[in-house]
Amino acid sequence: MIHPMQGFEEEDTRKVQTAVAGRPGSDEPVFLPFDHAEFPDFLARYPDLEFFCGSLLGGCGQKLSAKRYTSKKCHFAHHPPVRCRRTANSESSADHLYVGRALKRWLQQQGKRDVSVSYDLFGADSGGCVDVSFDGGRRAVRVQLDRMERKSWLARHKELDRATRGGGDWIYGPDSMLAHNEVDAAGYALRVQCRTVGATREVQIGTQLPGHTIEWTTLDHCRLTDSAILTPHLEETGEGVRVRTAERGTPAAEASGPASPASPPRVAPAVFQLAPGTVAFTAAVAVAGADGSRRLYDADVQSTGSAVTPGRISLPAEAAVPDRDQIWLLLGPATLRLPVPGDDRTRDSRAVITAESIARLEGNALEPWQGLRPPRSPAPTAAPSSAGEAAAAGPAHGRAREQAPADPPPSGPPGPRVAGPPATGRSAAERGARAALQALRDQSREARDTGDRDAVRQTARYLAMLRDDPTVVEAVRDAAAAECDVLSAWSAAPTAPGHRLAGLLERLRQEGEKLPLAALRRLVEDAEAEADKLDRYLTTGELDELGRWSDELARRSGRPALDALERLGGEVRAALERYARAGAVVRWSVVGAEVDGGVLDLHPDDQMEVLVQADGATDRDEPLLSALVTDDDFRVHPFYARILDHLDRPVPAQADLRAQWERDVLRLHLLWSGPSHRAGVRFPGSP
Repeated sequence: MIHPMQGFEEEDTRKVQTAVAGRPGSDEPVFLPFDHAEFPDFLARYPDLEFFCGSLLGGCGQKLSAKRYTSKKCHFAHHPPVRCRRTANSESSADHLYVGRALKRWLQQQGKRDVSVSYDLFGADSGGCVDVSFDGGRRAVRVQLDRMERKSWLARHKELDRATRGGGDWIYGPDSMLAHNEVDAAGYALRVQCRTVGATREVQIGTQLPGHTIEWTTLDHCRLTDSAILTPHLEETGEGVRVRTAERGTPAAEASGPASPASPPRVAPAVFQLAPGTVAFTAAVAVAGADGSRRLYDADVQSTGSAVTPGRISLPAEAAVPDRDQIWLLLGPATLRLPVPGDDRTRDSRAVITAESIARLEGNALEPWQGLRPPRSPAPTAAPSSAGEAAAAGPAHGRAREQAPADPPPSGPPGPRVAGPPATGRSAAERGARAALQALRDQSREARDTGDRDAVRQTARYLAMLRDDPTVVEAVRDAAAAECDVLSAWSAAPTAPGHRLAGLLERLRQEGEKLPLAALRRLVEDAEAEADKLDRYLTTGELDELGRWSDELARRSGRPALDALERLGGEVRAALERYARAGAVVRWSVVGAEVDGGVLDLHPDDQMEVLVQADGATDRDEPLLSALVTDDDFRVHPFYARILDHLDRPVPAQADLRAQWERDVLRLHLLWSGPSHRAGVRFPGSP
């Protein structure tokens, strides 16, 4: 992901894989393939078009250049100088545009001519979605891209049903986390994902069935009826849309059509739990994945004490991309799934190992995996082992592990190699544990050197798993505990890189929703300035938090601009000075009507911001002029305590607020109207 807060004075070194074509506001997505061999085909596909960091990608609208490299991934780059706050730049960052255009094209092929597409990507409660409407708004498709609270989802579901009289279809993206709710309610859910095919992203439609099975196909295998979108795995019945009868309770048939009655029943694959740090691999080659949230790699795989065998590695999409000529260790919880023997549909499948994180191995850490030879290393060619050999290690390490949530590991080069003690005479399990410890030490050092707090937390979790594993030898557990202490001390040090940024982001999380606009703006700007000082890219967590509060600031700033509130604050101050000289208090509704009839129509937070601006020039040793503002019953206004707090004035307890307010008003009249006006102020209820 791109570091969005840093100025790029000379060269934009970030790796942007998507753009839009023609103009900044275009919805035509462009994907630049990673491989330089595909670059000529890419240029032939877009011979005369200009590329932009599009607004529908969350971008800055500036031009982009397609960069070709032979030693690293091809990517787009901004023209210097530029300051771009776009936070999503990977190959999937334009998938919403691919999905929207694909649905529009498919609906037009189904005979619909009034198809409109809109993108609600940055709404406060939309969760990020693509809305497609047709038939004069009587039919609609909502593609839910990101996560949304269940309560909000239910409310949106009801709104769409009311607006379309039941003519709305929901499709769920890989990150929505809502499809299972749809399955519970309707018996199935429609899913969507994109996968890279050459110089484009292919849109796939899935049918999620009970039991979390998803059967994927393409839109050209689907059809539109008067009531719903039907995939090859769904049918219309008198009771509504249902999963095809032959597919209920079992995985659905292939996308080309329903299974023949003579087809043999599909046998569930065998799945084993693997101990963390017991599997390594090399010669990784990326393959197309079955889930947009993960990536698949074919590789040579070895478990400690076992032979090398071909296997398939499944990693999160945000995990580090394993170099083909390096040896990598799987970290965190992992599972091994074996292909079904004798099943023609899986005869070309490999054993699949699913993990959450990886670390590069070198030096002594390679000792447990002597059979792994990276492609660039000279080695005799050995006959490939069968996939079944991988099972020998599976049950042996099949101890269930408590699965802590895993964050993506930091990519980039590991820290200096830490030499381990001689491995002679150690068991395979001990060698694997020591190798895992060494990899985590390297990862710990790199995370601390770069100031990556997310990576520090993730590494500490894995070290804690090693420390608390009773099957690991005591020396390794003690070393893991010591490294955990090092990370804890680093995290607590106020001089650690990113410490101040972490504090600002934490304050935004705790107070951001309640802060007046001016205070929120200062806090967001302070956080952005602190991010600019760091000599590293921001972590995913930092990017997400900064992006969230930048969006919130933009949303709230969209009501009135801060300079407009400052202008209104100046007018309110002039009015309050007149009331102070006259020895009076005044209702807020009266002040608002005198200054500008639109003040009282502002959001309450913005009304309070006007009063904050009115007292911006008040000396610290003087009471706030806002004390003269009352509610409609001439009592202290609810804004007053909040204004005191915002301007760093002491806030009295609720029981003492009225007395403090009366003293402040009396002091104001003493300052502004002189001793002859001391008796001129009367408070309701006062003797």
